[in-house]
Amino acid sequence: MKLKHFIFAIFILSAFTVFAQKPKKEKKKKEKTLPENIEAFPKNFLIRPRYVYPQVWVDVSTRLRGKGDHFTYKAAMPGLVGMTLKIKKVIVSAAVKIPTNTAFKDKYGNTDFKDIFLHIQGRVVGWNLYYRDYKGFYLDDYKAFYPDWNLDSLGYPKAPNLRLIEAGLTVGFSFNKNFSMIAAFAQGERQKKSAGSFLMGISERYQRINTDSTFIPYSAEGQYPNIERLLYGNFISTIISFGCGYQFVIKKFHFTPVLLGGSGFQIQSYEQTNRHRTWINIPAYANFRGQLGYNGDNFFANIIYQTEYNSIPIKESRLRLYHNWLEFGLGVRF
Repeated sequence: MKLKHFIFAIFILSAFTVFAQKPKKEKKKKEKTLPENIEAFPKNFLIRPRYVYPQVWVDVSTRLRGKGDHFTYKAAMPGLVGMTLKIKKVIVSAAVKIPTNTAFKDKYGNTDFKDIFLHIQGRVVGWNLYYRDYKGFYLDDYKAFYPDWNLDSLGYPKAPNLRLIEAGLTVGFSFNKNFSMIAAFAQGERQKKSAGSFLMGISERYQRINTDSTFIPYSAEGQYPNIERLLYGNFISTIISFGCGYQFVIKKFHFTPVLLGGSGFQIQSYEQTNRHRTWINIPAYANFRGQLGYNGDNFFANIIYQTEYNSIPIKESRLRLYHNWLEFGLGVRF
């Protein structure tokens, strides 16, 4: 009986050993799902101070050939300083404007703004949630409309009540797991070999424009009947975009260009002093990002240039909204 008990005990211990080893094998299999040319950092936290030189402007032109001169309103923003935090896959970014002196305000005016960005990037799908609010612009190309304007004493013609609000959600898709968007811009991973991917984006965007009678330059009145006397407008767009991205890798240095373009439909509701209009139109959209950086084991640094364009076509007029920025950042993982 003792021998039987001993053999039974050995059998039970062997069974426990086999079952105990199975989770480890499964864990190893999960770890192997990471593409060979992608290296994940064990650290889950990332902090990145950054300096941004932004350019935000609204370009207005006519859609009627040979009629009307286009004009551009720009935001008065000399530069921003901010911080990017990454906790696992979640990236939060915010910035504040560098204080401006009296001479700058006299020449360009003052833009009050808010710019908040939340990004969650996975292996295939990325989520972008943003809110932007700019109030106070100046007329950049004023000479065609005010040839006698005295810039030295008056500064640029200003539109302090012109306000642009944008909020939206964009879902991006990458179709090659060997191309890491996490490594390209957030630098939460490292790509060891060059690779690229076809990209796709689906976005829901809300835009609002508030203005007053000074929005159309005096000499251009009559050329833009559907945006003259504009008080405000609400525009909701659904946009589908397609493009590609590629990351060139040389050891720990990398360069990544990404280009997307597309269109969709836009629901428009805007108020003029004498009437209210509701309309559906087709906007255009384009986005280019380029990044050059160093991605070390703990320390990283990069330069990012981005330009985003989207349009609001209103009857015979077209409003083009541009967001350009040049960004310098460096950071550490811990």
